[in-house]
Amino acid sequence: MKKTSSVLIIICLSLTAVNTAILAQPLNVTFESLLREMSDRTVLTHWPEHEYKSLQSSSYNRASKTPADPEGWFANADCGFDLGTEINQGRKEAILMKHEGPGVLTRIWTPFFYKNFNNRKGKDIMIYLDGDTVPTIKSNFIELLTGKGLVLSPFAQYTCRAGDLYLPISFNKSCKITIADSSFFYIINYRAYNKDVKVETFRPEFLNQYKGLLSDIGKELVKPQDYLKGSALSLNKKLLAGENDSLQFPQGANAVRQLEFKIQAGDIPQALRSTVLEMNFDNEKTVWCPMGDFFANVGTVDPYRMWEREVRSDGTMICRWVMPYKNSGNLRIHNLGSKQVTITVKTNISPWKWNNNSLHFHANWWTDVPYAPRPVKDMNFIEINGRGMHVGDNLIVLNPHWSWWGEGDEKIYVNEDIDKHFPSHWGTGSEDYYGWAGGEVPNRKDEFSTPFLANVRVGGQHHPNEDHSSRAPFTRGYNICTRTRSMDATPFVSRFKFDMEAFNMISSPEAYLQYALVTFWYGSPGATHNRPPMPEAASAKVPQPEDVEAFAQKELEQREKLFHIQDAIELESLNGIIMSPDLKCESQKVKNELSAQKFSNEAILVAKNSKTGDSAVFTLNEQYHPKRILLYPATSLDFGKLNIYFNDKLIIPLWDGFSQSLQSSKPIDLGIQSPDGNVFRLKIKVMGKNEASCGYLFGLDCVVLKNPEDPK
Repeated sequence: MKKTSSVLIIICLSLTAVNTAILAQPLNVTFESLLREMSDRTVLTHWPEHEYKSLQSSSYNRASKTPADPEGWFANADCGFDLGTEINQGRKEAILMKHEGPGVLTRIWTPFFYKNFNNRKGKDIMIYLDGDTVPTIKSNFIELLTGKGLVLSPFAQYTCRAGDLYLPISFNKSCKITIADSSFFYIINYRAYNKDVKVETFRPEFLNQYKGLLSDIGKELVKPQDYLKGSALSLNKKLLAGENDSLQFPQGANAVRQLEFKIQAGDIPQALRSTVLEMNFDNEKTVWCPMGDFFANVGTVDPYRMWEREVRSDGTMICRWVMPYKNSGNLRIHNLGSKQVTITVKTNISPWKWNNNSLHFHANWWTDVPYAPRPVKDMNFIEINGRGMHVGDNLIVLNPHWSWWGEGDEKIYVNEDIDKHFPSHWGTGSEDYYGWAGGEVPNRKDEFSTPFLANVRVGGQHHPNEDHSSRAPFTRGYNICTRTRSMDATPFVSRFKFDMEAFNMISSPEAYLQYALVTFWYGSPGATHNRPPMPEAASAKVPQPEDVEAFAQKELEQREKLFHIQDAIELESLNGIIMSPDLKCESQKVKNELSAQKFSNEAILVAKNSKTGDSAVFTLNEQYHPKRILLYPATSLDFGKLNIYFNDKLIIPLWDGFSQSLQSSKPIDLGIQSPDGNVFRLKIKVMGKNEASCGYLFGLDCVVLKNPEDPK
């Protein structure tokens, strides 16, 4: 009996020793180290000490599976999708994110409304860490992300109809995030560390324990301090048209700690585009970008302040990204415009310890001719070969219309994603990627800047031929969003590709948009990319809304002067139609001279193989306010009688689609309708046919959504 007891004591002591050894293992990543990393600009300049993958979970439409299926690949309605549901403590929860292994939540986004624009309450979010069945954080989702709950600004804050949480929430074994009832829109970014990395698991009491550090880091993020140490070099030069001048940096291993620029010119809008910043480090051209585009100022000077870039009201532009080099570096300013500019440059440079993990800073610019609204296409910010880190980007949209422009999802491919033809980051919309939300057509009051996100410019240009009192300018003009990555930077070992959908809400043919894209990244020496300098585009007249309108008009004229209805949503180009099993909806070209009234875009949607009882449901996403709905149908010899429903309510019973030939009918006024949550649903159901008709088909041209106060 004594011998057995001794053995048990030895076993217990051994187990205690093992557990003590496990607990005594040093942590590689702590809550404190993550906080300090948030405001340490040097972290991004080298390959991560503890390697991780940057991953994303979002509510993107799961119909998007392969580029071979364009309808699915560009499916909209990126809400309500999740990883499944489960019952916890008698409560139904939708799973938003799930990961096994050590990691850190780096950014969470959601709108400030839930399903209905008037519902500002929403549901509770639960964050389960390390397999615990009790959530470490249980909070109202909207309050948590807008800084009204557990986490305060700037680590969680309201932007524009949305909230963004940037507080690092770390876990050593696993993380699961759920929401009560069902999901809406969400984006979750997180790091997945290698399994041998030991991470300190977040606890709510850390917020009080590290209150002082949180305050210090928050102040630095909101009001970053100028770097005044090291060598101060400057350049003040009048550059005639076509001239350039350079500033040589000290030889040997150093780093540019801060750059300050100011442009003076008779034509500032043009100078912002045609004054180009070029930087070379260790005999590699790593930066080539128009000065205004680099600082998210195109067409005008718009002040804002972020963690690593700032534009002041006097036009001073400051960049605080650290730019190291091993042996040599220089900065060159090009005046590619037709008039003189005066450029002032100030730099602060200090010694640097360069090693095999050090990275060069890059900034690359791209633009193109205006794009038609359909078909939707993927625009490419950049594609990189080599090792590096994606740390930010600017989206610049020139919109000649008043309406909403930003439905495009981001698609980020890292390493093996490119061969799989599917991104590991798939978003829910352009504005969501940049930290804010739709819900209504934006205007200048929706501009904001935070440490890592900014909506720098929202249109605001009146049409010169329009009575200024007839319609607010809203998004007409330049719309500029920018995002900086710190904790949510994306490392890549060998390859990186960043696409965003050029997706315009309005599909009428004239609704062209023009884009300019800027990508900021760090790369190992020798990394290559597909964005060479574009001097001709930078030297050209900076485009204005009228230029995009003229381009669109010319394109339409070349396409046989297609007639189109203003602000039309062309039903033949709408994705995600829900149809009865045998029903087939196809786009059919129509020559307008054959019809008494004209078809918009000379195309209609025709439902074939239809019979009594068949139906088709068309969903119009991102709708949050009442609208007068005008439906433009078609009539023909083989068209049947239809019931027309809107948001599941029968509006027009037994509408007769018969006529002796294919004709464009007068619009059907479906009245002023309110959205169901965030969508409008148009349902067409075949009820029979006219005795003279020889079929049960139906045809639809387009839908127009008008403000209730607009004339009928």
